Amino acid sequence: MNPTDKGWSVAGRLALGLWAVATLLALFLGYRLLFMAPSDTGPDTYPAMKTSDIVDAPSGHAYRYVAAPNLSWEAARRAAAAMSWQGHAGYLATIDSEAEYRFVIGKLFSGPPPDVTYLGGRQTAPGEWRWVTGPDAAADGGKGQLFWRGDERGKAEDGRYANWMFTAFQHGGKWDVNKVCCATLFSYGLPQFSTSLGSGDPEEGISGYLVEFGE
Repeated sequence: MNPTDKGWSVAGRLALGLWAVATLLALFLGYRLLFMAPSDTGPDTYPAMKTSDIVDAPSGHAYRYVAAPNLSWEAARRAAAAMSWQGHAGYLATIDSEAEYRFVIGKLFSGPPPDVTYLGGRQTAPGEWRWVTGPDAAADGGKGQLFWRGDERGKAEDGRYANWMFTAFQHGGKWDVNKVCCATLFSYGLPQFSTSLGSGDPEEGISGYLVEFGE
């Protein structure tokens, strides 16, 4: 007997309909598991670029992106300092000019960018953002090179470069400006400067860090 026969009961038709829906749902879920599963192994990791090759810059410096999901800023600083290239020690990158920023974005992040990438900047006092790694670390008696003072209403210090995204400084909540410590590149379309707790909190989506080589 087929479903169009008069003897086919309403209950039978309903059961057939439910079976069809369940079958389609099972097929869809199987497809997602097989073909659409994320590349990461856990819910608290974020898709990231692979670790890049070392890229030479016209300035004589070189750069490398290192994939390291959910790493703390301090661990990234130590890891960068342990690297070397052609006799130059590595350090978390300090972006001192628009030309340097454009080179990094164009050469290392030309494809789909990672979520959050550590740089060598820290908030060393409320509203004081300094580059504290590499040659810039020696500035101002060892405090580091001051490049920004204040929050979103602040200004670059002595013509220094800063390219903060519009949500970099938050007031209230988990990422309040008084709680964040570290400078990052945050990829909301085009990677720009942003702030981080620096703890490797999975909610931040830390994907890795940028290493710079050179004096």
